[in-house]
Amino acid sequence: MAVDSHFERLEQEVGRLVEILTTLRQENRELKARVEGLEGENAQLKADNTRLKQVEEQFQEATQSREIIRGRIESLLAKLDAVQV
Repeated sequence: MAVDSHFERLEQEVGRLVEILTTLRQENRELKARVEGLEGENAQLKADNTRLKQVEEQFQEATQSREIIRGRIESLLAKLDAVQV
């Protein structure tokens, strides 16, 4: 009788371990899918960030160009004012 009870307990423990293993495998698949999704999102964010930096550089260049043009126009206006006086 003692051997049968030991085998029953062993069978129960093996069954429990199989359930745990099945659960862990499913969780692992879900986590891998989540990681893949996050890696894709991360790649998109990096691309967006690169594009944003390019746009910021273009904006800064446009702002500098605008300031140069403003200075030239102010200089021209000052010269016109001097001629009119």
